[in-house]
Amino acid sequence: MSKVYTPKDSVPLPPKNAEKLTTCCDYCIVACGYNVYRWPTSAADGGPKASQNAFGEDFPTAMLKSWVAPTQHNVVMHKGKPHNVVIIPDKESKVVNIGGDSSIRGGTIAQKCFNPDSPTRDRLTRPLIRINGTLQPVSWDLALDVAAEVGKHVIRKHGANAYSVKQFSYQFVENTYAISKFAKRHVRTASFTFHDTPSDVTSTPGFRDAGFDNFGPSYKDWGDADVLMICGTDPYETKTMIFTQFIRPAIDKGMKTIWLNPRETAGLAYAKSKGALHIQLYPGTDTVVLGAISRVILERGWEDKEWIDKWVNNMWESSSGFGQGTRNTPWQWRTTWGKFQTNGVYGKKGYKQWLLSQKEYEAEAAAALAGIPVEQIYQAAEWLTGGGKGKRPKASFGIEKGFYWSNNTGNTNAISSIATICGAGGRPGQVVGRFGGHQRGGTGGGKYPRNKSPEKVPGRRRRALDTDRWLVSGHTRLAHVVGTTWIQAMCGSEGLKDKFDELVTNNPHQVNSKDKASIIATLKKRADSGGMVVLDHDIYLRDPIGAKYADIVFPAATWGEEDFVRSNGERRIRLYSKFYDAPGEAKPDWWIISQLGKRMGFDGFDWKNSNEVCEESSRFSRGNRKAYHMIKVAAHKEG
Repeated sequence: MSKVYTPKDSVPLPPKNAEKLTTCCDYCIVACGYNVYRWPTSAADGGPKASQNAFGEDFPTAMLKSWVAPTQHNVVMHKGKPHNVVIIPDKESKVVNIGGDSSIRGGTIAQKCFNPDSPTRDRLTRPLIRINGTLQPVSWDLALDVAAEVGKHVIRKHGANAYSVKQFSYQFVENTYAISKFAKRHVRTASFTFHDTPSDVTSTPGFRDAGFDNFGPSYKDWGDADVLMICGTDPYETKTMIFTQFIRPAIDKGMKTIWLNPRETAGLAYAKSKGALHIQLYPGTDTVVLGAISRVILERGWEDKEWIDKWVNNMWESSSGFGQGTRNTPWQWRTTWGKFQTNGVYGKKGYKQWLLSQKEYEAEAAAALAGIPVEQIYQAAEWLTGGGKGKRPKASFGIEKGFYWSNNTGNTNAISSIATICGAGGRPGQVVGRFGGHQRGGTGGGKYPRNKSPEKVPGRRRRALDTDRWLVSGHTRLAHVVGTTWIQAMCGSEGLKDKFDELVTNNPHQVNSKDKASIIATLKKRADSGGMVVLDHDIYLRDPIGAKYADIVFPAATWGEEDFVRSNGERRIRLYSKFYDAPGEAKPDWWIISQLGKRMGFDGFDWKNSNEVCEESSRFSRGNRKAYHMIKVAAHKEG
């Protein structure tokens, strides 16, 4: 097998009788629709005449008609036999990637499929156990038996919180549900969180405090605004179809854009060529800049008074639980009672009074702190509101990780406040939310056991446990990591790496035998001696979590290798059909968890396929933005 990858310069066309399946791009939040054409390599390929290929087109085709690039073709195994697959954007798509547009990521997604003659040859294909410092292939039964026995021992001897689970939230419903059910409902560990946070908490607390849903806007809303403020991201580079199909056409028609970003990017450069305002602030100064813009708006009376009077709570209303408020959000658990809450926008102890009392929000002071011309603060305030002249523009506000991962409480409260006084929120073309990063598969399989967390805000109820701090303190005896790096994903990467070294690789209890009983006994001794055992699920061996630290590596099946569902950034539930065999012995995460759960004596893990997991999880989707229970009800009704 050649280790050199040579790009192709030609590609076969699917024949008339090629199977056609549907999928979506697996990469960014947008979830563009794609078609998969599959046919055996032993069968005849399609020809250039319309009567000879699955597209019904004469080749070469006209511009924007169906065509296939070499990067859109691959050879995969289906039912144990090699098949051609061609994966192209759905030209009949009426939503998302309308008319079959694509980003460079989606346009080459066929290359992601496992093919041993391509760079994907290093996919994980068999379970691995580290023996004598080297990961060695073993059977599923051995890997699962060892993991289950060590897991049961850790829970029994050291308590459920010694079993830490760090999982993806962005992945498919079937997998996220299975893992969170295992961790929260059965292990019942408070040491649980997702890939992007050290604790099981929201990463955009300001939105939750204000009553805004992260993904309230539709993609169309971004283009229907008159003025769009973009914070901490470039939608062109990171979620291309939102930009090219909705935002850029609006810019071309006169929509004004305001960008808060420390650097210039490709999408921003285009927007600037059309007159965009680039507030190129110092990193970490977003809160004061937004506060200063809000202050100018309120000082000059440019806020949306009608919207505020009708829809914005005063202190009594929020304390009583109207909208989001204190009854159903944990904001009072994060701070000292009463210090975080204002009495609405106006009056004594109102937001306006507080804002005008803070020196750092004076325009000149904020500009100096952020390293920007003070004129930009006034210009942004005027653009967002119309400056009191004529009809108020529809202003929308979109954020992403460059904005809220740095200072999530301050920044998301600041953007919520400016959106509120500008009248944004749940109105066509006048919205506030996230543009999105990954597609959303997170469906809770159980309630977080907050009462088991040892962490507490003084005078208030317990807070979600910080899994990083818990691990560094030596309390984690088994780290179960699913689809994330843990170490690189968190801020204290070097500290976490040092602790993994200390607890895992430098612990004297290392496996040196293939005998199951010996492996189990050794890993139990490591956990009992204050060390840590590591289980890792992944599709590639990642460094260092898998390559250096994992005692057991489970090979996961992923996109295209199983029937899955998840939602995109405007809450559409998307279906990802299975169209080829997973490599080697790789299995989907829900299957791995079901086998592990049964071995640990947990009930409710007898799923036979991914559809059974999806149907069970639908009940737990009710009430969240990805609710799909009624889809199941309708499907059953229709047979």
